[in-house]
Amino acid sequence: MVSMDSSFIKYIIVGLANTALTVAIIFILTSLGLNLYISNALGYVAGIVLSFLLNSLFTFNSAMTIHKLMKFLTVCAISYLVNLVVMKTVLTFSPGSIYLSQLAGIFSYTVTGYLLNKKWAMK
Repeated sequence: MVSMDSSFIKYIIVGLANTALTVAIIFILTSLGLNLYISNALGYVAGIVLSFLLNSLFTFNSAMTIHKLMKFLTVCAISYLVNLVVMKTVLTFSPGSIYLSQLAGIFSYTVTGYLLNKKWAMK
């Protein structure tokens, strides 16, 4: 279980900030006529960069290095795969529960990302 220490609260705050930035960039670029997929990719890149910066400096008080960035990106990929497995599992046992599967996936992504960043990537 995740302990509710201050780093977890900070991790959630950073997640909300990078989500807000990601959505804002996607919506702004799309409204300016940029291709939907390019807008999406640029939004996600900006969100991931912000997440790495803020989690390094604010959440885990960790020096930013290329090595830690590579580990951080690995954590993002692993967390996403866990998210997909959890979503598929929920849908296997409860077909049609698309929103529940999304919520369970988001929760698993967040907890997996926090634990792997805290115990490995930001060390």
